[in-house]
Amino acid sequence: MGIKDKLSRIFRSSDQAVVYDPNEKLTVDVDISLCTEEERPRMIRIINRLAKSEAGRETLEIAAKAGYKYGFLDAKTNCFGCCFGGMNCIGLGPMASDDKLVSTLCHESRHAGQGVRMADIPDRDKLDVASIIRYSRAKEADAQAYAVKACKELEMQGDKGPLATFAKFYPPIYKAYEEALAAENGVMSDKVVAGTFKGWYDQTGTKQNYEEGYIIDPMHDSLDAYAKNGKEAEVYTFAESVDSKTVVEKVGWTKNGNYLAGESPDFLDGERFLSIGERTKKDAADFFAIRKERMGIEPDKSVESMPTHPDAFKRRLPEMGKPRGDVGETMSMGGTIDKWNKILAAKEKYGKNTAQKKDKAALVLARNAAICR
Repeated sequence: MGIKDKLSRIFRSSDQAVVYDPNEKLTVDVDISLCTEEERPRMIRIINRLAKSEAGRETLEIAAKAGYKYGFLDAKTNCFGCCFGGMNCIGLGPMASDDKLVSTLCHESRHAGQGVRMADIPDRDKLDVASIIRYSRAKEADAQAYAVKACKELEMQGDKGPLATFAKFYPPIYKAYEEALAAENGVMSDKVVAGTFKGWYDQTGTKQNYEEGYIIDPMHDSLDAYAKNGKEAEVYTFAESVDSKTVVEKVGWTKNGNYLAGESPDFLDGERFLSIGERTKKDAADFFAIRKERMGIEPDKSVESMPTHPDAFKRRLPEMGKPRGDVGETMSMGGTIDKWNKILAAKEKYGKNTAQKKDKAALVLARNAAICR
């Protein structure tokens, strides 16, 4: 069963028989203008649940300060949530349960804060392959670790649903969390958050999904653009680098200190954290060879020394250099961007021209971001 089919089954089975108080007010100052009037009570309830945890409130407040708006994705989406950094919007998949969306909300809000703290790091489409792995994986691991921290704080207050649901969806991360918590005698310390962070890297299938979306798909895009226009694509240079120390300093930040401070500054260069799928390494090597032949651009040397692990599943994309064909989207946002633009236009938040300019960029972001939760 493919990832899209699995998520569709999960969404269809979600229990949405929840009654929301239309008079409930937000307990934290966030912008929910992407919601329709019908959606507002549900979004308020989810936000208020997360805000009862210290970690959850922190992520929400940082995202709000950065100017993020919250809303629900289109009902046809097969994604739990997305953070659209290019347009400062966070969306939640409406077909998932509220217990699932509490942790997803924390996860996506943590991404918003990462965008602020990591603003001086080159964009992902400029980084070399090893740097993409360090940067992108660490951001996902951090967002999940912080979501677990928030869910644990809620569990301690009697709201057990979010953490129990997280455990069902992400067994390797939850296992790492339990082991780290036991080692700390049940105290939710920085070491527990760091251990949870490391558990993200035990998800071989998830890592492969991101490799395909953040590395291999863009490589196909670059070759397709050259074949069509006879020149290199404007993005995906694979030229700049960011080291482990820098990523760790930026990604582990909290208002109470960096929870990864006790780790070796270069720990993200270890095999558990830096290895890529065997097919990913082959595809990358093939891409750089083809690019050198066609465009005269020297290969990204970072790939050569990267360790590998067996692939988790068969690549959906063809071999590098061959026609891509109709492989379909890894994830789909449905009509989310159109929906949000209509809401914002109706509220006179943006003029027609501004919405149109944002639309194209947001659709690209949607494809790249939607490999997510």
